[in-house]
This record gives sequence, C-alpha cells and structure tokens, in this order.
Amino acid sequence: MKRFCLTMPAVSMALVIILAGCASQTPTTPPLGAPTAVSSSSAPTSGNVTASALVIPAQTSQMGYLISATVRDVMVKEGDKIQEGQTLMVLNTPDLALSVTGAEASARAAQAEAELQRYARKTINQAGRVVSLSGPPELRQIADAKVLQAQAALEIAQAALAQGTLAAPFNGIVVAINIKPGEFVQPGQVVMVLGNLDDLQIETTDLSERDIANVQVGQTATVRLKAFAQDFNGKVVAIAPRGEKAGGDVVYKVTIRLDDPPAGLMWGMSADVEIATGK
Repeated sequence: MKRFCLTMPAVSMALVIILAGCASQTPTTPPLGAPTAVSSSSAPTSGNVTASALVIPAQTSQMGYLISATVRDVMVKEGDKIQEGQTLMVLNTPDLALSVTGAEASARAAQAEAELQRYARKTINQAGRVVSLSGPPELRQIADAKVLQAQAALEIAQAALAQGTLAAPFNGIVVAINIKPGEFVQPGQVVMVLGNLDDLQIETTDLSERDIANVQVGQTATVRLKAFAQDFNGKVVAIAPRGEKAGGDVVYKVTIRLDDPPAGLMWGMSADVEIATGK
C-alpha cells in the first residue's frame, strides 16, 4: 500500500486558496463613523428664507423736547390727522419769551445808533458858516458791528424759544400722547408718537444672521397677513446694516413693501414672510 503525503509548501498554498475564497464571499461593511454618500435628491430644493414680521408705518416719529418745562397747551388729540409744520404742543417758557423781548429791544437800539452815526452833523466853521459833516468812520463801523451782534443775540433767543414748541415733521396721524397740560417734561422724554398710516410696510422681527447673507434688496417675497389669512406679493426694499440681540440670537430687520396693500391694513398686524433668495 502506497502512502500519500503533502509537503509543507503544498499545505500553505491550500490554506491561502481557501481563505481567499471565504473572503470573496463575505460582504464588506464600512466601519462605524465612516462617511457615507448621500443622494443629491435628499438635499433641500428650496433656498427661500422665512421669518415672522409686523406691519409698521414707513414714517414714524417719537417726539420730545431738548429743554425741561411744564406743558402749557396740547393742540391735538390721539387719532387726529396732522400736516407738516402744524403746532402740536407748547411748553410754558416765560423766561425764554422775556429773553426774546429783551433781545428785540437791544436790536432796535443798536439799529437806531447805527442810523444816527450816518446823519451829517451841522457845525460852524471859523468863517461863521454852518456846514454839515459826517461823524468819524470808526464810529459808524463800531455801530454796524453792534447791530450784527444784537441781531445774532436775537436769533439765539428766538431759537431757544422755538424749542418750547413741538411741530409735526410730516403729514400723518397722532398715534399716542403721553403727557397732559400742566405736567413737567424732561429733556428727551417721548411726549407724542406720530405715524404715516397711509404708507405701511412689513418689517421682519426674527430673521437670523444665518439667513441674512442670502437676502438682497429687490428680491421678491410672499407675505401672509394673519388678519386676512391671505398671501400678498411684495419686494425687499431695505436691510438693516446692524443686527440686534433677540432671544439669545442675532436678528436683522428686513423691510418689505407690498405690491398691492389690502384695505384695512393696520399698524402692528402680524405676518409671516418668505423671501425668494434663489439659493
């Protein structure tokens, strides 16, 4: 009987062939944490930016004074329509009025002195003749300088008195009056709020700094006014150059003007906006 035996090289070769066959049949799996490919169809297709917003007037003004005094008269009431330049409120400033009266008197006196220096004076010369001679030119120059000084003092007094009168800076409506006649006004205190309710627009309240880079003036926007449950078309007309802190985030105000504002639109109404950035 013959015996068959395999040498060591032959055994090694057989093991390599078997292991290779097993490896080719085992499915490969990526290690944990390895990046996987994502289909492009799963990425968002819309680059529009959304935010909450409010209806605000294009023109508003919080009126106040630079001086302190008691209120003498309030010429308007809340809800009144006003015209540019119309007097709205006057402070009681008798000291400023007295200063104007004194400055006016000084200006009249200086003007009279200057005119007097221009009159020719009658004198009698050595021959006994009466001649008319004007005064020295230096006196006329001094008198003219005093006129200019008195006029400047009068203008300063009039400007100080004018600070006690509040006038409308534009056509609009009195939205709020925060003080009554007889009450004392501090410098910088807001005593009246005005608004132009004939020109309303939309202003975002929570547009994040993560989205502002994609927003540009001129982009179209869809505005859903909650009071109307309806969408309106608009356009971005302004972007605030500076952000503000809100709820731990930085937000930017973006102003949108509606193409066709609805009747009944009012200051303070809430809205949701979607700006078509195309990104």
